[in-house]
Amino acid sequence: MRNTLKTSLRGLLALAFAALCAAGAAAQGRDARVISARAGGVNFRAGQVEYNREGGAAWRALSDEDELQSGDAVRTGAGGRVELLLNPGSYLRAGEGAQFELADASLEDLRLKLVRGSAVIEATGYGETDLSILVEMPQARVRIVRSGIYRFNVLPEGVAEVGVQKGRIAVGAGELLVKGGHMVRVGGSGQPEVAEAKFRKEDRDALDLWSRERGKELAKMNEKVSSRQVAAAFDRFDSPFFPRLYGVWYFNPRARCYTFLPFYSSWGSPYGHSYWSWLFIPDGYRCNSCAGGRGPRAHAGGGSRGVRPPAPRGTPPGGVTDRPRPVRSQP
Repeated sequence: MRNTLKTSLRGLLALAFAALCAAGAAAQGRDARVISARAGGVNFRAGQVEYNREGGAAWRALSDEDELQSGDAVRTGAGGRVELLLNPGSYLRAGEGAQFELADASLEDLRLKLVRGSAVIEATGYGETDLSILVEMPQARVRIVRSGIYRFNVLPEGVAEVGVQKGRIAVGAGELLVKGGHMVRVGGSGQPEVAEAKFRKEDRDALDLWSRERGKELAKMNEKVSSRQVAAAFDRFDSPFFPRLYGVWYFNPRARCYTFLPFYSSWGSPYGHSYWSWLFIPDGYRCNSCAGGRGPRAHAGGGSRGVRPPAPRGTPPGGVTDRPRPVRSQP
């Protein structure tokens, strides 16, 4: 009896130890990637959310630690909500009863497919920057051109509907431009119908309200990042996409999610908040993934020795906004 009890206790301890190791490995895996330029990271999940790997037959529960790859599909059930990282600065948020596919996770050709339900994309960019986030829906093909807030609906009758609260999209093969304050619907005929739309507060549903609140939370999280934390994180960051990036994802270990960290002073969120940056390029810094092993790599708090990377076209002297940068305490 005593031997049986000892064996059982050892088995329970072994299982507990294995669970702790698995949890620690998952946390360590995401913590190790404090700075990321990837699309497809799961930044938030609540309720019933499942995903299916490309070519797989089984749906499995999605976790906050998962990283979606090209071809992976996601669906939400009762109370389901999910936030997905797109190119740095842009988020996809889907509510209950939605299904979408990350058709292509590459930053050069980011492409999504909304099969059913609704989704909101918060896209952050500056000026004339062409974000080129492609969203395919039944009867419609939509390309997000500018920073803004976009609501996508796949209606039961097979109609694709896109509300442009702010920003600009190009619809269809002819790339019909639709600006902010308008709604476009595409039915069985394939011809887009554009009408003016008033995005009133009283008309917002749970998905709109949640997306707006998340945008506020993530911008505030950015304000709490210190220059010393960013400097330490960038010591481990190297990306072949660096010369073409306007910013990166920065992982907050306390909140267990990423926020946007731009390269050029401060960026305005389409929800009206600010993303601040402490990034500079130290003179002579080497980037192993750049051509010939030379080129820029980000660093924080460069002071008088630091120089900024080339700003996007149309950026005013001194950065994206002329607002004073906040004074932050050092840890």
